[in-house]
Amino acid sequence: MRGLCRAALVALSGFAMVSGAKAADTTGAKKGDSSASTEARTLPSKPTWGAYYGAASNVDIGRLGSTFNVVVIDADPGEGDDAPAFDAAQIAALKARGAKVLSYLNFGACEESRSWWSDVPAGFVSCRANRAARLGRYQGYPEYWMNPGNAQFQHLIVDYIAPRLVAAGVDGFMLDNFEVVSHGAGTAEGQCDAACRQGGLDLVATLRKRYPDRSIVLNNASTAVLRGSSGGVPFPLLVDGVFAEDVFLPSADASLIEQLRAWSDAAQKAGRTNFFVGTLDYASSCSATAAAQAAWNASSRAGFSPSVATVDLTSICWWPRLTKAG
Repeated sequence: MRGLCRAALVALSGFAMVSGAKAADTTGAKKGDSSASTEARTLPSKPTWGAYYGAASNVDIGRLGSTFNVVVIDADPGEGDDAPAFDAAQIAALKARGAKVLSYLNFGACEESRSWWSDVPAGFVSCRANRAARLGRYQGYPEYWMNPGNAQFQHLIVDYIAPRLVAAGVDGFMLDNFEVVSHGAGTAEGQCDAACRQGGLDLVATLRKRYPDRSIVLNNASTAVLRGSSGGVPFPLLVDGVFAEDVFLPSADASLIEQLRAWSDAAQKAGRTNFFVGTLDYASSCSATAAAQAAWNASSRAGFSPSVATVDLTSICWWPRLTKAG
């Protein structure tokens, strides 16, 4: 997967568009039910959205927060001399401009650049030490696929990594590399068996129960999990949105379009009036306006929320404001 799984965190961006209503979605809610949507966790169904993984000092925070009403950043506070890309005050400044702020959280893999690769508090097992959870090298990146059903890896995410992000003030999580749960026996790397797959769904359910008012968005979620459940709760009720990369650039990917439409249809059937379904495409440069416009139009026509970024992810593209495709 390009971009979002890179260990070197860099900038992404999307086009501006009119956001959807922010009404609370409480369909199917029961008192005490962790699947019940709350106003706090609800995202606009058609947001102006983008992501930026660079340092806050290298971007106009006011412009970022006012341009996008959903922003994905890396809120990892770091350790020692490893300064955070965004501190709590800078995240608060984004939110003050009206943006919902989600943090990158690597759900299906573990990067060697992260502090918890080798250094964790007592009571936790680092990714490096947790050989039982490692599913093999993620080819092309300095990280390893991880088994989301492994108890120690679950403990690390739920009780160490996620609380650090929440303490920084984010509104929720973008779970990257979620596709690991669909890595069957025929997958070239990171194979995930039935227990691993169910463990991944259960891990999301645990995060939902722990953080009922935080948004959860999945990157590259297979349609197979639409039929899954955890603790008797249908899996789609546990999350608030999905998106996929490389959907319309360099050319339209029919399988990804079908995947996203399946999620959109399932959300509508479940009465999820505010469910985010997005696309993230990569243009060759910030000057490739025509290609970016084409991807934007195609995504809009398909009913998705578009975002377009540079393929090298080294800077944010402040694209011209585009109108919705007819």
